[in-house]
Amino acid sequence: MRSKCTVFGAVLAAVVLALTPSASSAADGPSAKPSPLPTQAYATIDAEKQLNVGSATQSVHVGWGFWDDGAQVPVPTNDTLVIDTRDLAGIASVTVDDPRCKDGGRVITCANTGSSQSRSVDFTVRADAGAATGADGTITYTLSADHATGTTAKARVVVGIPKLIVGRLPDVTHARVGSRVDVRLRLRNTGDLATDRRVMLSWESVGGLVFDRRFSNCAYGDSHEPSAPGSQVSVTCVFPVGPDSVPAGATMELSSPLTATVGKHVLTAVTDYSAELLKPGVEPGGGSHQGTGPALTLVRASGAGSGFEKGAEGRFTVAADNSADFAAEATPKPGSGAGAWTLDINALNHGPASAYGIDDKAATVVDVVLPKGAVATGNVHMEEEDSPYGPCLLRNGSTSTAPFEAGHRHYVCTVPFGLDAGKSQLFVLMVKTSKAYDGAKGTATVRPGPAGIPFHDPDASNDSVTFAFGKPATPTAAEPSGDTLDATGADRTTLIATAAGCAALLGGVAIVVRHRRRSH
Repeated sequence: MRSKCTVFGAVLAAVVLALTPSASSAADGPSAKPSPLPTQAYATIDAEKQLNVGSATQSVHVGWGFWDDGAQVPVPTNDTLVIDTRDLAGIASVTVDDPRCKDGGRVITCANTGSSQSRSVDFTVRADAGAATGADGTITYTLSADHATGTTAKARVVVGIPKLIVGRLPDVTHARVGSRVDVRLRLRNTGDLATDRRVMLSWESVGGLVFDRRFSNCAYGDSHEPSAPGSQVSVTCVFPVGPDSVPAGATMELSSPLTATVGKHVLTAVTDYSAELLKPGVEPGGGSHQGTGPALTLVRASGAGSGFEKGAEGRFTVAADNSADFAAEATPKPGSGAGAWTLDINALNHGPASAYGIDDKAATVVDVVLPKGAVATGNVHMEEEDSPYGPCLLRNGSTSTAPFEAGHRHYVCTVPFGLDAGKSQLFVLMVKTSKAYDGAKGTATVRPGPAGIPFHDPDASNDSVTFAFGKPATPTAAEPSGDTLDATGADRTTLIATAAGCAALLGGVAIVVRHRRRSH
């Protein structure tokens, strides 16, 4: 049998052999050596690659900078930007109003003499009188500096401005669950030049629509559960310059409509759509799933359509023949100290449809009225979509709300992001009863929220619930008999919530634990 030292020596030799470069790796040549660090900073220019100009002046911003890839080279100084517009003669003119810049006719030189000066210049450009629509030229930017490389960038300047507006899409009502909806779209170019950049059309929807992945020039995006009403789904289609360009004054439409299925939990689905001219070199982004069918194209529109929006954005809704049965629950629990209570309030959605907020407006609220002789001293709130706690606001007048404030009886608890079928939202209020409390009942009532989505609730009997607190076992002489309590430490409730995220309420002040909201 070999000794332990012998075995260790063999293992060590094997490790050394494995870590020793082989003959083949040593012969790889200069490519195997690390790249040398730069000896001076690299210069960069950040400028638009194309400018569309008209008779009105247009603002332009160009910036520059330097980087050294971590080499700690000397800091560049005396950086100078030259704006050469000689190629724009008879096409467009540039005006620079910056004390660092010297106007040499069509060549403008801007120089920094101090390290604190801005590394950017703003100027204006406008088309020359008599310049033909479609005429173009080039601005050349040249950057130089001490202790840095030089660099150049160019911007194409085109006379004429395309301007897209989108057609108005009508809302869909009484859609059957499982049915299909055609999403058509029109574009009109109200500018004086045909679209000379790629056209990007985008649709973003919440509420449960599921778009078919039909077109190869469209990217489709969705969150983890695309059929869930709270999920955001998107379609982004890009049309190249050429046959799909929109001539000035022309109206175009999709060669085929987008199609979407009305999911089983749809109550009201909201879809925003927009048109945009993509800048040269800019990736469109959008979804991660590419369509598999033929390319969608733009063709001349026929018929009158439904009118146009004022700009390049629009919205339409799909309201389904569906309902959401909302219910309220309220459970008082004894707290620590005389007259101290914790009130758990639940908003439940028994379905079958789900409700999702629009533009950060809540789809659902719970109106909470504490009985006379009881006031809230605190509220636990965690700002995240998966939070076990929702926020409660002070009812301020008959219709408005204000941030939570202790010492009152009337509150509105909002479901911040929506409520899926079969789910619930918990709210927690800390309550203090006075010695005048006689066992009266309070109410918690679930109602449609400011998003304005109708529930078509089939059972109104469970929308409201009553609750009551036990009488204080040992009333204190300092307790007031009215509907508000003094904001003193002796009359405050202290709560430590050990649920996920660990929100804490101390001295009757609502402590908000903020978490990052999930991206869709």
